[in-house]
Formats: sequence, C-alpha cells, structure tokens
Amino acid sequence: MTNKLVQQLVEDYYKLNIKSKTRRREFVEARNIYFKLLRDNTLMTTAAIGKTMKKDHTTVLHSCKRMNEWLCYDKKIQNDYNILNKRLKKAIALNPDLFKDSVTMEGFYEQEYERYKQDSSMKYRVLVNKYNFLKSRLEKYEPNRVERGEFDLV
Repeated sequence: MTNKLVQQLVEDYYKLNIKSKTRRREFVEARNIYFKLLRDNTLMTTAAIGKTMKKDHTTVLHSCKRMNEWLCYDKKIQNDYNILNKRLKKAIALNPDLFKDSVTMEGFYEQEYERYKQDSSMKYRVLVNKYNFLKSRLEKYEPNRVERGEFDLV
C-alpha cells in the first residue's frame, strides 16, 4: 500500500523509525514529511493517514500546516521534501498497479459497493424481519392504521 511505501521511503532517507513516540526534531520533521507526502500524493483522508501512525486526524492537519510553514523558510526541509516527493512519484510511475489498492475515497466507495452487493440479500431479509416485527407490535397499539395499509410495503 502507498502508506507503507511512503513510510519506508521516509525511514530510509532519515535512517530512523517514524513510529517512535519521541518529540525530537528530526523525528517530528520525518513524521510531518510522511503526513504531507500522503496528503499531497494520495486521496487518503486525514483520519486514514492518522490511523496509519496511530494518530488523530487533527495531528495530521497540524503537521501539514506546520510543514507548509517550514517549506517557506527552511531550505533543508524543502530539499528533503522535494527529494522524497520525486522518489515517490518515480515509484508510482514504475509500479502503478501497486497503487491501485491504496486507500482512496474512490477505492473506499468501490469496496463498500462490492460489500453491499454481496450482503444485500442478507440485509434485505434482516430488514423484512425487522419490518414484520415492528408491524406486529404496531397492530397491538394502532390496529386501524395497519388495517388501512398505511404500513404495507410497496
């Protein structure tokens, strides 16, 4: 997946583990670059990006905002980001099939649609059972409305 590749690129470049909990500057910079690369090169949501590092979506937003500020005045970070971004784009160009399975909004909806298609018959049966149960309970309290057919399925 894309996030694993980006994580590996950043960790290899900085020679450190970006998942560590430390707040040392080099770790923070590496994590922020990781978040910014994913935000710029994928359609992953901030929540999905944060989940890859066991962080909150607001952490990702803050990191991207901080990275934008750093990129304006810190030439070292700007250079590091540009190098890693070029490497990532080159990897994407070399292996486009690898990135088809990445977590994007479109991919998420496609997966949900396929899952719904498979489960639709089961869900329909469950809904009909719930409907019949509720209709039987309603007959107890509103028999006239049930007899008029107000709650019949089409």
